[in-house]
Amino acid sequence: MFLSLLQSLFVNFSVLVTLSFVMSLTYRSWPPPRHWHLKALRLALTVVTAMALVMMGALDPSGLHVSLWLVPPAVMILRYGVGSGLIAGLPAALLPLILPASGPLGVEAAAALALMNLLLVSGLAHLFRWTLNMNDPHGSLQRHAWIAALIFLPTNLGLVLLPGGLDALQRTYLPGWAFSVLGFWAVASMITGRVALLQSTDTYREQAHRDALSGLPNRRQFELDLPFTAPGDALLLIDVDHFKLVNDRHGHPVGDQVLALIGGLLSDALRGRDRAYRYGGEEFAVILRRVQPGRIEEIAHRLRELVAATDFGEPLGQVTVSVGGAPFGLWSRTRTLWDADEALYRVKHGGRNGVQIFTFDPARPQRADGPPGGGLDPTPS
Repeated sequence: MFLSLLQSLFVNFSVLVTLSFVMSLTYRSWPPPRHWHLKALRLALTVVTAMALVMMGALDPSGLHVSLWLVPPAVMILRYGVGSGLIAGLPAALLPLILPASGPLGVEAAAALALMNLLLVSGLAHLFRWTLNMNDPHGSLQRHAWIAALIFLPTNLGLVLLPGGLDALQRTYLPGWAFSVLGFWAVASMITGRVALLQSTDTYREQAHRDALSGLPNRRQFELDLPFTAPGDALLLIDVDHFKLVNDRHGHPVGDQVLALIGGLLSDALRGRDRAYRYGGEEFAVILRRVQPGRIEEIAHRLRELVAATDFGEPLGQVTVSVGGAPFGLWSRTRTLWDADEALYRVKHGGRNGVQIFTFDPARPQRADGPPGGGLDPTPS
């Protein structure tokens, strides 16, 4: 009998791990999106898992179904709260009412015992929710898995109140408790491992698309955002004047401080829908979203004056920038990039510390010398 119980619990454990793996696949991005349908999907999967575990559990001679069905609701409580856990576990708790009775326990007593188990385990899981953080990248669920031993301690203790229940408790309590703790640890490891992987992927993605010096998105992110521009947007290219002299006279650390400070100035000065980039070297780019044509030059002057009015400290004092810009339109985005670069070229060769916005002329022939900086092919709007 004892060996049969262990075999049945092992099958239950295998089903729990398999269905929990399916659940873990619903975590696909980080930070996790707050869509209601994802929560509903996980809740539905938890209900199905708990009910499947009950139906596949071991049947004690007393009529008690011994399974790991309390593990999924406990995990749901840690993720979404006690209300979600109770909803997820209630169908499984009432399942004995429709399962065939084959022992003195009776279906009503079995259902009442299951409801008692659900309430006790839910209360303890809610109590320890602050300790077991499902979003902890270091896996607090694994580090504190000993708490699972406390969460599942009261399981089936209500048997002592039923006739002949003490014998059933002695037969089933220790194996059921041990497998519940093991199952909880396995599910916790799976979910926290998945969360850690998503967080690491998000961190690496962020590092790959962000300039570490200025804190701005880098050239790679600029090229990803460029295809999503539209007529009504505009591009500014900002070049630090005489930056080579800054590096030659004061050293690269001072030059790095200049770039970092300008990156912060640009980021703070723009609207939430606009975006600044470290385009390369001493050059920055700004994409302005839904900006009126007459305001492009106004914004460019404001950014130039902001940099010129900033004290960069000893030994520099003041630093100036040159700004060239162009609107996006029905022509290719690469042509807008060329136009902004040409406007910047004219400012730099006209004395620097100025602004020029290119006005698109549809009769002007396309340049044949390729995009500035290389690497961008003409892309139709």
